[in-house]
Amino acid sequence: MHIRNQSVDASVDPSSQQTIPMTNYRFGSWQVAISRQLRAKEALASQYDAASRNWGRTARRYGLDAVYRRPLVASGAQAVLGSVGSTARVLDCGIGSGTLSIALNSILPERLNYCGIDLSGEILARAGVEMRQAALTPELRQADILSIPYADASFDFVMAAHVLEHLPEPQHALREMVRVLKPGGMLFVCLTRRSNFGAFIQVRWRTWAVTEQQGVAWLEACQLKDIGFQPIHLGPCAGYASTAFWARRPGGVGHDPETAATTTNQEADS
Repeated sequence: MHIRNQSVDASVDPSSQQTIPMTNYRFGSWQVAISRQLRAKEALASQYDAASRNWGRTARRYGLDAVYRRPLVASGAQAVLGSVGSTARVLDCGIGSGTLSIALNSILPERLNYCGIDLSGEILARAGVEMRQAALTPELRQADILSIPYADASFDFVMAAHVLEHLPEPQHALREMVRVLKPGGMLFVCLTRRSNFGAFIQVRWRTWAVTEQQGVAWLEACQLKDIGFQPIHLGPCAGYASTAFWARRPGGVGHDPETAATTTNQEADS
């Protein structure tokens, strides 16, 4: 008899999910799926509040500033934001300790206008400290990614690192991110991928573990273009535990498609 781990079907509509799918096994004619109830918004915020004191330390342990820089460069973020100039606006959803914003700023020739939202007030306070140390003065708001408190087409670059996989409806959050993104602007998200370390994160935080196929399907469902992705290596212990995805909102001035070509890494398959 053969037991095979099955990835979650990319065609599954996340809006129908009231739980986070953990794993799916096929055993002959039997199929066994294991899922876990999602934490309530208030409980998740409390969990992040409790974790906030170690958030920056965790980011430094895994070298996330350098880790995030590589896919940001591959995405063509410099060209997208460089074409706008110093007036460009960036929104970091689920900002955490601000590591993704700091990484983005480090690859650009000038500081831009950074905004950040998070459910956790303690996390926002930590983000403020970390970003000020990096000479950034962000506008920070305690808010839900499912109801972003900004007007339509407000930002040139909208991003999130390891946020969407906490939600039963990732596409809802993606649509909200696209709503505040200007035509031609870029969406950039990092998601926990299927791997041994990803399974640990899944159990610890009750998250999705997202395949490249599934992530691309979510972006396609939001009618985005120039979709690309790149596995993210978090060091010898975690390995390729995440994937960065990027895409453009239709309607803006075109750019060199080579900067947004899909990046694959056969060695990262797990």
